Amino acid sequence: MVDSLGRVFTALWGQPRFGYALALLWTWRRSLSRNGQVSGMERRTTRFFNAWSMMKWLAGTWTSEEWAQWVRESPWDFPYDREGYADALGKTWGAIVGADFAWPMAYRRKGPFWTAYIPFGMQQWGPVGAEAKHTERLLSAARAIPGKWTKVDLCVHKPLDWTARSSQWSIRRGRLERWSERPNFVLDISDSYQQIHAGFHKQLLRNLEKAKQHTMTLFEHDTPETLFLAFKRYQGERYRIPEGFGTAIRQAMYHLLHQGQGAVWSVYGEGNRFLAGAFFAFAGNRAVLLFSAISDEGRSTHAMSYLLNEFFVFAAGRWTYFDFEGSSAPGLARFYGSFGAENQPYLRYQRWALL
Repeated sequence: MVDSLGRVFTALWGQPRFGYALALLWTWRRSLSRNGQVSGMERRTTRFFNAWSMMKWLAGTWTSEEWAQWVRESPWDFPYDREGYADALGKTWGAIVGADFAWPMAYRRKGPFWTAYIPFGMQQWGPVGAEAKHTERLLSAARAIPGKWTKVDLCVHKPLDWTARSSQWSIRRGRLERWSERPNFVLDISDSYQQIHAGFHKQLLRNLEKAKQHTMTLFEHDTPETLFLAFKRYQGERYRIPEGFGTAIRQAMYHLLHQGQGAVWSVYGEGNRFLAGAFFAFAGNRAVLLFSAISDEGRSTHAMSYLLNEFFVFAAGRWTYFDFEGSSAPGLARFYGSFGAENQPYLRYQRWALL
């Protein structure tokens, strides 16, 4: 038993002395159990051992029913976690899977190098399952990511028992790695619109009054193509659009529309001029601002404030949370916060092979 445990622990850390020492300690503590009473040390070590040994990499060898069950049992609702959404992006992906736990990730190979990454169209992806809420499970899954991958850069939901830790790089098993937090603003919309409105900041209320001075027409039946072309026209020069982003975000929006889990809302001014637009994704008790676009005129007339306010009139009480999807940009963070949204960070995990 010591020999088999030693090999397992050595494989996990790459240190034979440490691996076999831990195996001896585990079996020694086990021998000290009396009258069916298991020591605290044994319980902790057993939980630790099980969490590590049960994790494994699977490249799509689950059933759709199994994935749907993991999603149903998750402590959170995000559109990205659904199998169909990930498949719609057209990327090769798999998952680190354990008991009641799955952490999805896309992967690819360029020459001799393998990379694990999160595709365009997703902000945070997994883990899912009843055990996804535990930090210990997430950390164990990170150590089960295939060692052949040179670069790992993933964004995930933050476990409910996550505690603050350093975001500095550290070396583990010959690789650089770090965990860091990324901002994400979320608004509680479970109550009435009046309650939501009561949380608006004064500057937002002034902007909504200014918006009333302009002719604005709300349209709820634009296409994702129209929205993306508006983004490309009005914001393409302001922001660099990464290669592949346009295809991914359009595929995601069309998939959600087809599933009845999304909607495009737009605001037009006089002469049918585009002012602002947004794609809203729906998953369980969460509505997500998946994608948006605004023209220069829309920015000066506060058309996005008007659009979101109208959406909250509709959405109040229908969903529990409205997810703004970010942002680390100070201006957007202030804008999202002006609706009363609070920062609920997600996690970024990065790992680089040193050799």
